[in-house]
Amino acid sequence: MPLLYPASTGHTVDDKYSALVEPNLFAANVFQPGITFTDKYQIGPAGQIMVHKPGIGTVTPTAPGADFTHAVVQDSIVTISLNKQFNRSRKIYGATAGSVAYPIAAAELEAGLQEVRAGWNLTAAKSIALEAGILLDDNILTVTATDGSDIYDTIVNSRKKLRDQKANPNVLIVSPSTYAKLLKAPEFQRSTQLSDQAVADGMVGRIAGLNVFEYESLGVAVANGEVITDVNGTTTDITWVTADDELEYIMYDSDAFSIVTSVELVRVVDAIDFNGSLAQVEIVSGFKLTNPKRALLKIHDASAAA
Repeated sequence: MPLLYPASTGHTVDDKYSALVEPNLFAANVFQPGITFTDKYQIGPAGQIMVHKPGIGTVTPTAPGADFTHAVVQDSIVTISLNKQFNRSRKIYGATAGSVAYPIAAAELEAGLQEVRAGWNLTAAKSIALEAGILLDDNILTVTATDGSDIYDTIVNSRKKLRDQKANPNVLIVSPSTYAKLLKAPEFQRSTQLSDQAVADGMVGRIAGLNVFEYESLGVAVANGEVITDVNGTTTDITWVTADDELEYIMYDSDAFSIVTSVELVRVVDAIDFNGSLAQVEIVSGFKLTNPKRALLKIHDASAAA
């Protein structure tokens, strides 16, 4: 709409668009190799990767000089399927590119990267949420801490449940509401230098020996109607109700969560069916929690707590 200075009675002024682009908002890129997942099984092109998992037997003491006791301890196979593709192709019309003052190809490529990255991170979180083997059954249907007063104790109890399974948890991914509770906890305040920890990998602090990551999309990692199962059998399976359930945090051993990637593509190419170009991003990955007993979920059921 033309602008008049002064309004209504003045002269029409020319339009001028800034060469700057307002960035869109995306959730944090919390899944980083060697920090929140392992890529040690990245061994080259493949449709799926078969990982041997040696069995574990029990050794009991004998009298000195006793013969060896021979045993065959059966192994198992863990399959990591590269079955998730994420891609985006954003159209850039030639007429548009010739009429704007900013580098539209670079901006569209960056937007495509962000879109793919958002979907990739959400799939990673979903993989852990649906494969984790331990639910925190202590007060699972109550609010963890409305004022943050007992959030530290809850996290320590969660860590204990994983250590009881011989896991070594080192990652805590929390929802914004849980992170807000953590900020009120004196234990977190004493152990964290937020200005030093807010780095590109998304870590916002440490608590109880865990690297803490705030993930804005954690609440949508589980879709309505999906079933979460406790492999230990100590908690009733939960059929997720989006309106009532909240995933407060995921705690796990990063070495037990594998992501393998076989294809990565980032390019700008000329279009063949219109005058313009395409900013394209593609990635193919496989996600696998190789040992469910090395991950724990903390869930809040608002309707049950009401």
